[in-house]
Amino acid sequence: MNKNQKIFRWILILFTLLMIALAVQMASHTTAPWNKKKHSSR
Repeated sequence: MNKNQKIFRWILILFTLLMIALAVQMASHTTAPWNKKKHSSR
């Protein structure tokens, strides 16, 4: 594996981890549509 492939692989891993972190953060701050009706009726 040459230097460019190693750099590309690290960037790909970092990008994937960033996308996973953003997805988890967005999911924790939003409410699912099937839970909104029950929550708003209280």
